[in-house]
Order: sequence, then structure tokens, then C-alpha cells
Amino acid sequence: MATPHEDDPVMLTLAALTYRGFQDALPGDPHDFIVRRAIQDGLDNFAPVQKQWELVWGPVTSRLPIAVFDSNAMYVVQSVAAPNRYVVAIRGTNPIASTDWLFGDLLVDTTVRWPYGDDDAAVSGSTALGLEMLQDMRWRVRSIDRRGAHVSQIGSAIDNLILAGRARLSGVNPACAAGLSSIEAQVGKIVQHWQDIDADRSSLAATLRALCPTPEEIRPKLLPAAARTEAVDLMTFLAMRASRNPTSPLEVIVTGHSKGGALAPAVALWLKEALHSGKDDERWDPARSAVVRCHAFAGPTPGNEAFAARIDRVLGADHHHLRNMHDVVTHAWQTDELRQIPALYGARTAPFGALIERLAAGIGPLNYRQAQRGVVAFSGKLDAAARSFPREFVHQHLDAYLEELRLAPGLNALKFFI
Repeated sequence: MATPHEDDPVMLTLAALTYRGFQDALPGDPHDFIVRRAIQDGLDNFAPVQKQWELVWGPVTSRLPIAVFDSNAMYVVQSVAAPNRYVVAIRGTNPIASTDWLFGDLLVDTTVRWPYGDDDAAVSGSTALGLEMLQDMRWRVRSIDRRGAHVSQIGSAIDNLILAGRARLSGVNPACAAGLSSIEAQVGKIVQHWQDIDADRSSLAATLRALCPTPEEIRPKLLPAAARTEAVDLMTFLAMRASRNPTSPLEVIVTGHSKGGALAPAVALWLKEALHSGKDDERWDPARSAVVRCHAFAGPTPGNEAFAARIDRVLGADHHHLRNMHDVVTHAWQTDELRQIPALYGARTAPFGALIERLAAGIGPLNYRQAQRGVVAFSGKLDAAARSFPREFVHQHLDAYLEELRLAPGLNALKFFI
């Protein structure tokens, strides 16, 4: 049986840190400060990454116009020990943002052609929309990051709130903590919502399909030099770093969990295709010597069979995906695996049988598939006596991965979420 990659504990920690600040609804600089401070706290204190990585781009978050909470978040860290090693960390689904579930995960009734190559590779609507939003993100050095008096005041207030929250949670069983309970409640709401709209999914899909980007819109160009002084996107940032020392190639690792586990291989494939197949205004390393790798966790399928084959071929041995076969999310959206969900937790998932069958029949022609190379599968321990369906769902989706990588009990979902 294959074993997890030696880098998986670090990569999962960096991926899970992207969830920090997901529950904050403040706008603008205060929100950016909260998210950055929370991620920096994890980089400073969590054993797998402690003092080993420097935050060099982001975090950047984005929200849909109608949303209260973030739909996406991404940051880049640089290794202290190996300065040419960078990790791009992508947030998964915001667990309390219904808009993120709807657009970021469930927009799978349509696909968008992959803009590189001439095969039949295509990604789901959710993957295309998420990729476009990540490509559009810009990061700048904000005044909130400088050490002015107003930052000290805001920072002190935020620190007090964080300390108070941790004090409330100290000694509390994480499974009973308010934050985790709210996430479990949201899982129940999403399931109910999906059941409620099932009868009208065809008309809803037609409405959402119009939101998908075109293939050309997920093939961005580098920012010109004159436009790089204020804010830079991810690809332009990597180009600037690659130009610093052309004789020492960059190693760029993309990691993500859940929705981020689907977006991570898509981002990694885009970066590698732009590097080797792209035009001059896409080639972020003119020497083409940079190495691109991917570490995905708990990801659903990002695209169809041809896209999975493209991941296997282009990323090859540099693609890694850790999958818990008791995690509902990793069974989406490959139809043979999707149909396994009703039996996954026995009586707790059996009621979803008819819904899953209709869903599988509807998306079957799109032929979603998981990539095969670099996949390591395991089965988290189930507990029917102690866990309801939402609680089992949450446990198998993150804590089981921490247990498999021997990061628990030192780390758990709650520690990443506060």
C-alpha cells in the first residue's frame, strides 16, 4: 500500500491555514489584517511549519458581490532554508458561506474547455470560476501591514479577541465547540438546500452556466512591467521572483484542501502549461527551468477524464493527492464513486440514495474523473455511535487527514479555524 508523501504534513498544514479568518465579515484593510495575522500566527506556532516559512504574497481574499463571507483565499510562502522553494496555498470551501458552496462546489452541470492543448480536456464550471478568481487576485503591500499607530490599535484589539476566543475554547471538547458546531449545522443546511432544489436543477444550472468564464478568460497574461508597482497577481509575482536569480530555478508547490484540493492541480497545471506551452506574455520563467508540483488533499474532481489524463501526463510524478475514501467530498464528481455515497456511512447516508442517483445520471455524460498518478488512499475510522452525519462528514473531511499524517491530537480542525 502506498504511503503519504514525506512533504504531506507540511503541505496539509499550509493548506489548512488558509481557512483562518473565513468567518470574518469585516471589509477592506481590517479584514486583510485579521486574515494575515491569523495565518502568521499558525506559521509561527504550528510544529510542522514553525518558523520555516515566510509569508511573501498575500493572503488575498475575494467575495462574490452578494456574499457576506469570503469565497476564496490564497497566499504564498517562501522556505527559509531553501529560498527558491515557494508554496502556493489555496483555501477550500468557506464552510459557512452558502454562496461558496453553490458557486465554488456545485456548479458541475457544465464544463469549460481547458485553454491549453487540443484534446478534449475540460474543467467543471466551479473549477473554471474558482481558477479565474484566483488568477485575478492582486496583492499589494498595504498600509495595514506597516507598523503605524492605527495598526497597533487594530492589532491589539484583534489580539484580545483571539486570546478571548482561545480562552473560551480551552479545555472544551473540540467536537462540542461552537465554531465546529456551526460548521456541522451548515453541512446540514447545504444538504437540505441541495435536496430542495433537486427538482429544479436544470433551470438553475442554465442560470449558473452563464457565470462560467470562457477558455480564454482562464488563460491570463503577465502584467507589463509598468503595472507591477501597485499590485501583482500570482503569475506575475512568480515571474518577478524567477528573474531575481535566473541560474537558480524556482520550485513552486501548489497545495489545497477540499475545493482547494480540486483547484490546486488546476493551478499547478496552468502554471506548468503557461511555462512550457504558453506565449512570451505568459511565460513566467523565460528559462523554463522552474519546477511545478502539487499536493492536494480531499479534493473532488476538477475536470473530466481528458483533464485527469492531462494532469497524469503533464504533472506526472509531481502530482500528489491524499484521499480519504470515507470522505464524501472525494467521491464527487466521478459517477461510479458518487454512487458509493449512500452506503458510505450506512443508515446515516442511505437516505441520499435517490438524490445521488439523479445527480449521477445528470452529470454522467460529462465524464468527470480523478487523476490517478500520485494518489494515496486511506479510510478514516468511522464512529456511528458518536457522530451524526454532519459530524462524521466534518471529521472525515479534515481531522481524519490530520490523524493519518500523525498531526493529531496536536492539531485539529478547530485550531485551524480560530
